[in-house]
Amino acid sequence: MTKESFLRGAAILAAASAVNRLIGLVYMVALPRLIFDEGMGLYQLVKPIHYFAAVVAIGGMPVGIAKLIAEKAALGSAQEVKRVFRTGLLLLLISGGVVALALSLGAPWFAKVLAKDAGITPTLRALGPACFFLALSAGFRGFFQGLQYMTPTAISQVADQVVRVAATIGLSLYFRPRGLELAVMGVAAAFILGELTGWLILAGAYLLQGPQLLRELKEKRPQPEPRRQLAGRLISLAVPAVVATILWPVMQLADSLLVPLRLQAAGFDPAAVREGLGHLGMALTLAQFPNIVTVALATSLVPAISEAWALARDRLVKHRAEEALRMALIFGIPSCAALYVLAEPLCQILFSYGQVGEPLRILAAGTVTLGVIQATTGVLQGLGAMAVPVRNLCAGVLLKFALNFLLVANPSLGVLGAAWSTTLSWALVAALNLFSVFRRVGGVVNWRQAVLLPGLAAGAASALLYLLQDTLAHFLPAAPAALGPLAFCFILYFLLLMIWGSLSRRDVELLPGLGGFLGSRLQAWGFLRR
Repeated sequence: MTKESFLRGAAILAAASAVNRLIGLVYMVALPRLIFDEGMGLYQLVKPIHYFAAVVAIGGMPVGIAKLIAEKAALGSAQEVKRVFRTGLLLLLISGGVVALALSLGAPWFAKVLAKDAGITPTLRALGPACFFLALSAGFRGFFQGLQYMTPTAISQVADQVVRVAATIGLSLYFRPRGLELAVMGVAAAFILGELTGWLILAGAYLLQGPQLLRELKEKRPQPEPRRQLAGRLISLAVPAVVATILWPVMQLADSLLVPLRLQAAGFDPAAVREGLGHLGMALTLAQFPNIVTVALATSLVPAISEAWALARDRLVKHRAEEALRMALIFGIPSCAALYVLAEPLCQILFSYGQVGEPLRILAAGTVTLGVIQATTGVLQGLGAMAVPVRNLCAGVLLKFALNFLLVANPSLGVLGAAWSTTLSWALVAALNLFSVFRRVGGVVNWRQAVLLPGLAAGAASALLYLLQDTLAHFLPAAPAALGPLAFCFILYFLLLMIWGSLSRRDVELLPGLGGFLGSRLQAWGFLRR
């Protein structure tokens, strides 16, 4: 056992996230059929309260723990790694315990004052323990991520999702004859079982594998840092992460608050307003879906950059930042092209509303900029510049509100103005983050390998995709006519990158499971140069 390279760690986390997304589709399909539309309404009332409770319970601590552990590990101090972990876990025990008590004891107040519906009281009570176990899991995730060993985190995430979905189905069916409110409480109870499962797996991995990981460190016994100072550093690192986590839904709040008002000012009737918001929400969901890889990259990148920075290895910092951005662009550029070309057929297949394709075409560019935001945020957090991505995100939020106010009231744009405001605000945050990274590290974008060649390959593949889909649509149902050419053209895109040298055998071997075999075969067949 040893730490994984940050790209391999990202590949493991991305694979786990992809599995979770597929399992989540079962959840999305089953839940409305289990608790019906009224139950879904109750569940929607609970979701924002649960989200903010989870944010407070975790408190941004996993990022702080991972960063400090990576620094201590780079200096070879197993004792200091353990002290950081124990200090962070203690803080999470406190925050998770406070949130659990607040939800469990204050559920009637939250239901009455915030949600205006006493029916969600039992559901909120059930979510208290779930937030406590989530906080415990966050501490162990920070430990393994700091040591750049992502496998336990990936396994726990998949196990959590499997148990939660299975428990949701079982408990909802069990409680449904006793009333919808209890059926929705069963959904919350499933969160407890899922989070408990994830924590038990991480705790077991810590007991079994933690000592071996610590023994691999070259013990140098530096001067121990006082526990109070460690706690202060963890909190100072965690607070900006919490603010950033809250700012993302605030950016979405610009749509739910401003868009209806500005659409009404433009003369749209209430039915058109609801329809437009629905189309925008579906388009946003699809536009954000391809960023599985960059979320995993950002998680894996923080400890990798922290380690190189602690060792004062500037060239390694620059190399890792460049690799992360290369991967973000290699996956983001074809996703943008595919969403643009197949916007209407994909929306028809997934949502039965082809009109969603119009805002999706505008949001497609966000798959590139959002990936850049996530990768550069990981770099900046690894460098300890925690407040910089938060500041840049604040600028994006302000631009989002301003553009919503100006564009949505234009009758020729309507809800498309909100799509443009989202795309432009993401582009601003990405540009500011890139500039911040350039100032600290230097140029980290390999324009030929990360932009030019992926752009050319994506252009060729998307042109073929358009022709194939347009032709097959006359002979086949919508799903095979779109999804078959999509899979073929993605394979073509990656083969072109291999032939042109933008992807190497080392990149292919990062894939969990089949990476080594696939890399050797592709090189033997002449697709990989090295």
